[in-house]
Amino acid sequence: MAQSASILIALSLLLTRSTAVVGAQGADATSPRPRPADGHPAERYEPVFEELRHMTPQGDRVATVRGLTLRRDVIAFQLEDGQLSIATPVAGRTIAAMFVGHGSVSFAPPTGIERRELQRVLGDSVLNARISTAAFVFTDSTLTELERQLTFHAGGPADRASGILNDALDRLVDGRRVVQPTLITAVVNGDVNAFFYAHVKRERGEDLMFVVDPAEQEQIALLRGGREGQKIQVVSQFRRAEDLKDGTTPEPGSGDAFKLEAYRIEATIAKGLGFSATTTVRLTARRDGVSWARFDLFPALQVDSVREEGGGTMSFFRAGKSAELWARFDQPARAGETRAVRVAYHGDLIGFTSIVDETQRWFPSWARAKLSGGIDRWLFVKTSYSWFPRYGERAADVDLTFHTPKRYRLASIGRLVESSVEGDVVTSRWTSVRPADQVCFSLGEFDEFKITDPRIPPVTVHTNSEAHRQLDRFFLALRNELGAADFFLSRFISHRDPEQEVGGDVANSLSFFTRVYGTPLFDRYYAAEIPFSYGQAFPGLMYLPVWTFQAASDSGYDEILRSHEMAHQWWGIGVEPATYRDAWLSEGFAEFSGLWYMQLILKDNEKFFRHLKHWRREVRARRNDAPPIGIGWRAEQLNVRDYRLMTYYKGAWVLHMLRNLMIDLRTMNEAAFIAMMQDFYARYRGGRASTRDFQQIVEDHMGIDMSWFFDEWVQGTAIPSYVFSWHAEPAQGGHYTVRLRVRQEDVPEHFIMPVPLKIGFADPSMYAYVRIKVTGPVTEVTLDLPAEPTRLELNPLESVLADVKEEDWN
Repeated sequence: MAQSASILIALSLLLTRSTAVVGAQGADATSPRPRPADGHPAERYEPVFEELRHMTPQGDRVATVRGLTLRRDVIAFQLEDGQLSIATPVAGRTIAAMFVGHGSVSFAPPTGIERRELQRVLGDSVLNARISTAAFVFTDSTLTELERQLTFHAGGPADRASGILNDALDRLVDGRRVVQPTLITAVVNGDVNAFFYAHVKRERGEDLMFVVDPAEQEQIALLRGGREGQKIQVVSQFRRAEDLKDGTTPEPGSGDAFKLEAYRIEATIAKGLGFSATTTVRLTARRDGVSWARFDLFPALQVDSVREEGGGTMSFFRAGKSAELWARFDQPARAGETRAVRVAYHGDLIGFTSIVDETQRWFPSWARAKLSGGIDRWLFVKTSYSWFPRYGERAADVDLTFHTPKRYRLASIGRLVESSVEGDVVTSRWTSVRPADQVCFSLGEFDEFKITDPRIPPVTVHTNSEAHRQLDRFFLALRNELGAADFFLSRFISHRDPEQEVGGDVANSLSFFTRVYGTPLFDRYYAAEIPFSYGQAFPGLMYLPVWTFQAASDSGYDEILRSHEMAHQWWGIGVEPATYRDAWLSEGFAEFSGLWYMQLILKDNEKFFRHLKHWRREVRARRNDAPPIGIGWRAEQLNVRDYRLMTYYKGAWVLHMLRNLMIDLRTMNEAAFIAMMQDFYARYRGGRASTRDFQQIVEDHMGIDMSWFFDEWVQGTAIPSYVFSWHAEPAQGGHYTVRLRVRQEDVPEHFIMPVPLKIGFADPSMYAYVRIKVTGPVTEVTLDLPAEPTRLELNPLESVLADVKEEDWN
């Protein structure tokens, strides 16, 4: 019995493994245009990095401070009395100064959601703190301000100044990487921009860091030391005061020195799975004099050469296991000039694994001996993000050519424009239909299952049939070893033709979403199996986990997962979130879409409500601790699970609540909701949308201001509890008067929500729905009914994310 249990625990551990992808932030279009600091970009990157990492106070550049004020947007430093030291130069310029003495710092977020985050994390909605030391690191006008107000001379011991500077550098430098790329970019390029960073030591409480980063979409940030091995945690972040009045959202990467135009990738995968490639990145300079460009490339890929197309070899720098690749143009680019950087590289990109082998590693030795046999073979791409040198986060035109062994099938983003076979090598070329920022491919010993349906574009499912046969043999042998009646193991034995069931959900959800949302972007779709437990979507391509093919389940999870990944072709790819705050427009919408597909196409109300209630319980369990939807990826900084709970589950609930607000309770017709979703998709198809953009569409269709709804459910964290009671009395003409009382708890006093009420009568076929506007601690309503009610049910359709209880009337 103990031996069997150990194997079952191992299988459970295997199934629960998952990955998390983390997203990055873009830049601000309104950033001030940098100007040259000395007109000379650095010749080499590494000496600059070393000078930055080893900065120290200069004993001959110390000033006495009395009543000095430094202001950066809503950040104000009052340096009352003490000493200020200048740090040793980096690339020939001063970029740091240290204060030791008595002072204070104030910080007041201008938005409600950020004041609440400050309150949640640090215990107050504004910050006013006494400080004893501070280190300022800058590439803005700070040095000029200091030199205008202070007189520098030789000073005394610099121990405390060294201490705060070292603390600052410990948060700024992570191995061979500068955590704030805008800082190092300005230094190596010899630029002056608006970057400012301060690390302060409070008299009470942990150290805090303040940032003004002109390359970010939200330039102002308050940071603290990170948890779970991270260097930093974002406590609060927002746009500059002058930009808050501007309702537009800057394009990602618009603050970068270069505008990304296109990628051209030619990749070869050898028989032994060795990977090599050349990628040409086309960039257009946004300003004069920029020499250095920063790229991201998977650390396991080694750079062979960097050249300027049509020119000579470029010098580059890359630390041992860093993802950062810095390349230098010999001649600085002029504003509007387009340059092309050609990077040749190779390395360990294509992985190989066996689920049987991975599973048996957890088994005791007696089991491994008895179950030895054939193994399943799986290939996978080790990174879907930086398998080619990326410049920033911006979407671009992509042209991909692959040379792969004939035994493998490959699918890529983009349209297949040509394919040929020469010997044992298949050469295929794919081009993006529109600019893309999610670029990847799949590869494996796949069989193809093609679906042709007049309702939808062609769909191809790639599945590893031979691997599934090996998995079936393994799980059958394991079941026989443990006992034929072992139900837990039986669920891992694949049923007949799983590709048809998976393909059916892929095709049917594609058809359903086309009907309720609109025409998809692409004219062909691929769904490829991967040997992991997560799914992922790219333009026209989906990764689906092995277990959705292999393991039989009646929970509905697999159907939601498959349709969720397909829904990303509309939400996340068809319409991209404008900022990190808007991630729920991708993940929450996709999660809702999978649930909606479950209810309307698979016609399984029981599973629909089961999942909805499960998500409600999960969200409510964290209601006092988790952040709001509106801070996006930042939700995972203190609790990794909070991002999924808020962005996926609560995000899906928000859309479900809007659906129920718009549904005709008399006929249950949801044409109004469908029309709204179609309008939103049509207006932003192929573009980017924010939560505010979506709110505007909702208001257009509902005809009322919906700020209250988005403030409560997207920007807020409160989840209501309703306790209701009722009493019916006879009235004139055979009517009945019903008095209803709803007590609202766990939310602010002015929280408001229309909640459906179902009224039942003696005849079970007779019932009615009405909406009750619940607000304040107690809501009382009187209803006139044509017959005696026998039962009342508040929130019968799970229309509101809330707990509901009934109590006796008194």
